[in-house]
Formats: sequence, C-alpha cells, structure tokens
Amino acid sequence: MSDVVGAAIVRAGRVLAARRTSPPAAAGRWEFPGGKVEPGESPEAALIREIREELGIEIEVRRWLAGRVTIDDRHELTVALAQSGEGDPQPHEHDQVRWVAAAELDDLDWLDADRPFLAELRAHLELPDHRAVFFEAEHAEVVAATLRSEGYVVLVERERLAGEDDDEDHPWSLRSDAPLIRLELLIDAHDGWLDQPEAPRPVPPPLDLPAAPRRLKSETPR
Repeated sequence: MSDVVGAAIVRAGRVLAARRTSPPAAAGRWEFPGGKVEPGESPEAALIREIREELGIEIEVRRWLAGRVTIDDRHELTVALAQSGEGDPQPHEHDQVRWVAAAELDDLDWLDADRPFLAELRAHLELPDHRAVFFEAEHAEVVAATLRSEGYVVLVERERLAGEDDDEDHPWSLRSDAPLIRLELLIDAHDGWLDQPEAPRPVPPPLDLPAAPRRLKSETPR
C-alpha cells in the first residue's frame, strides 16, 4: 500500500477545503488537499511539499487525525491537522478553495475517502477560539511557540483595520484553541491582554401596552 496524505489546514476556527477538477468521477467534489508520499519521503515532508505545490503556502503539521482510509487496492489516506502561516492559498490543481466552519462541513460534497475524518475535525473546530493581543511581536511569538509545543493550534497576525498601512503602532493578535486558563497564564507573563467580547446585556421584556386608546376617568368632575 502506498500512502496518500491530506492536510486539514486550520486557521481561526475554520478548515480549508479544496474542490477537485479531475478525474471526472471526483470533479466538483471537495477534499483535504495533499498527495502521494514519494519513496524515501516522510509523510510530514510529503504533505508540506504537496501543499506548497498545490496552494503556494507553507504549513506546519500539528498532529495526525485518527484512522486510515483505503482509497483503492494500492493507496491509503491519512489526514493531518495543520496550521498555515499568513497569506492566501492560491489553488493550482483545484478550481476553488474555501475556509469552512464546523457548522458548514456537511454543506460540502466531500470525497468518500475524506468523510471519515470529519467527525474528529468537527470536534476540533468547535473548541473555543480565544484571542489575545500583544504590543510586542516577540511576546506574541513566545506565547505562540509555547502553545504549539503543547499541541494547540495558534494563529499570529498583525492587527490592522481595513485600509490602514502597517506601522509600529499596530499590536499583534494571537488566536488559539488552548484552554482559557492556560492562555491567561501565558498572557499575564508576557504583557498581553485577553480580548473577549462583552457578554450581551439582557433584553428587557416588552411592555404590555394597550392595543387601543383607553378613556381616562377624571378624579374631579368638569
């Protein structure tokens, strides 16, 4: 059996799906991008090479999802959870790529070989995605390196509003699926802060207003 490897590339709580153009039986269906492991090549090295060739981006393999799926009598598929750096994927062997949230996984027509990996991937995507902010890039990278070494997914990027030029005043944003308590400890040690959305204020119940004007009685006759 020859190994075929696929990458579940996760960024900010979404996974990258790629749409096939060939062979005819697979055209229009979605898959985790990847390819065959060459003789003498490790599965991890093969996956990094394939993604570079297919999408023009660099990835870091975090861990392998459970299981192996037989594609035919000569090939078996394994899929790795991976993380990409900055930059948009540019498909060279697919006609479309898209970032997909956990709730959208079932909306795509996945290849049969990729479907068994969706349950574990969905569970991973549904983990809380926390956001921290740092003014020093080195602090963000130290925290990111620590979390990655512990097996968590991390994305570090420069904070900018649309249309703004990059300059030294923009902080660094770090997103991770690490437990909140672990992230808070690292943030406190590296001069960052947790950016959590404020809890929505409770909406007061509607007033019981009359459906039609009421005639008011005067307390004193006129």
